[in-house]
Formats: sequence, C-alpha cells, structure tokens
Amino acid sequence: MPRHFKVTVNGREYEVSVLELAPGESAPAPAVAVGVAGMAASVAAPAAVTATPAAPAAPGATGDVVAGMGGVVVEVHVNVGQTVAPGDRLLVLEAMKMKSPVIATRAGQVTRVLVAPRDAVEGGQVLVTIA
Repeated sequence: MPRHFKVTVNGREYEVSVLELAPGESAPAPAVAVGVAGMAASVAAPAAVTATPAAPAAPGATGDVVAGMGGVVVEVHVNVGQTVAPGDRLLVLEAMKMKSPVIATRAGQVTRVLVAPRDAVEGGQVLVTIA
C-alpha cells in the first residue's frame, strides 16, 4: 500500500505517493504520480529515476512540454524541425544539484524550443512544443 507525503521544495508543495518494496519484490505499476498545483508528472524508478512531465492541466497548448519543477537548463537535445518519439530525451534540467531529463510524452515534430543552456525556468513553464 502506498504511503502519501507532502513535500515542500523551494516554497512549492508536492504531494507524493511512495510504495515501499521488500527486497526482491517488484513494483506492480512502473510509475508513481506526482501532482503540483495544476501540474502532473510521472516518476519511474527502475535503475535510475526519471521524470516525465505530463501535459499541463490549464495553461499551454496540447503539444507544450512544461517544466515539472523549477531549475536551470543544462542540456538541450532537440532543435526546431526535429522529429521525436515518446520517450526521447528533449533536455535536462538541474535543481539542487540533481539533473532530471525532460522526456517527450508524444510523437511529432518540434515546432518551438523556448529555452537554452543556462536558462533558469519555473515549474509549469513551457520548454518545448511538439506538433
């Protein structure tokens, strides 16, 4: 049974569900949902932890990929016109010395890249648009 926590990071409150596993036990579902005031992300934890922001709840268009947290852009892996598939790495954000990849949640062509390395971003800010 998952345990539920509220975590505050940089003044933002996150609701997190965590499933504790016994040694050798595997998780029944590969992802845990994380919600932040109108935004959502999935966190999968196989060998390494990765975050994939879902579509924003209110602002932004359908193909907008938004920052799941505030941080600094350290790498941009896509360019306008590039075709991406679900699971492709779009860019990497760093927050509190932890790097988190931003992954494409849909297939399509990148129509906008709104950030560059060393840009500071806020949670919920549009980073890339995929049409």
